[in-house]
Amino acid sequence: MINKDGVRANPAYMYRFTCHEQERALCSMEIRQLLQQEPGWQQASAVVESMLDIAVERSPYLKYRLQIWLRAASFEQFLQQAADLQLDQSYKVVATEVVAGGKPGKLAYAERRRIEQALGIAIGGKVDLAAPELLLGVMQWEGEWRLGRYEQNEADWQRHDRKPRHYSTALGTRVARAIVNIAVPRPDASITLLDPCCGIGTVLMEAVSQGIAARGYDMNPLAVVGARENMAAFNYNCEISIADMRTLQGSYEAAVLDLPYNHCSVLPAEERWQMLSALKALCKRAVIVSVEPIGEELRQLGAHIIDVGQVAKTHFKRDIWLVSFTE
Repeated sequence: MINKDGVRANPAYMYRFTCHEQERALCSMEIRQLLQQEPGWQQASAVVESMLDIAVERSPYLKYRLQIWLRAASFEQFLQQAADLQLDQSYKVVATEVVAGGKPGKLAYAERRRIEQALGIAIGGKVDLAAPELLLGVMQWEGEWRLGRYEQNEADWQRHDRKPRHYSTALGTRVARAIVNIAVPRPDASITLLDPCCGIGTVLMEAVSQGIAARGYDMNPLAVVGARENMAAFNYNCEISIADMRTLQGSYEAAVLDLPYNHCSVLPAEERWQMLSALKALCKRAVIVSVEPIGEELRQLGAHIIDVGQVAKTHFKRDIWLVSFTE
């Protein structure tokens, strides 16, 4: 059913994800948490249909989303339905791709123009190719034509790469943003994300930039200074303090713990156990990043392992663990 603004009641969405092979496991974890579905990867891309409304700018791997207004089995039926749309906003039609057998395929230039022109003529309203108020996307999904609001991910988060303070072992911006989404897939005002080893604040920046309340701690005073400077550079605000996480008190819905390491040594097992034990006392749900295997330690702690993935960075790999500490 289409309402007076041309919007389908209870709309479905098409989400198009793209990532490098080294980050596919992480992207898959993010999709499972954001959209509660298993992605069907075809080379570097995955297209997921969902009733869940996830803002297009949240995922660093999301290329675009299409809010579906119209569906038709044939292009002729599609044009007939499109003729019923009467839009108050100026618009432009963008032909995206054809998906068959789960595999996205590019449309030839001439075919894209033919589809866009035919729909532009059929839809009631003002076409504006230069500065449209509304972008309409069209795709063919397993033989069915679909049209609706088209939103591209402008990737504003990439500006965080230009933060004033950097550290060689810090998480990359893209990875940090995905980890935040895995830790807090459904943000609301009751959730504060804890980062007890925040370093220069990469995770905190990706949380606060999405409107997620966050709190950071680090036992290294220089790291805390760097984190505060990075946050201030983008006018982000959250509490960042000097503290050893093993001394922290409180209760949090979610946390991200990037276990410390350096290129010359690994974290002693006893210290890692103390940190994981402290984390269990602090939060209900956590994403833990480790360069050492910690599965057995998590099981000994009684953690429920929800998901696990891996992401590579130059010469080493990080394991990403999503766990729950509630029964």
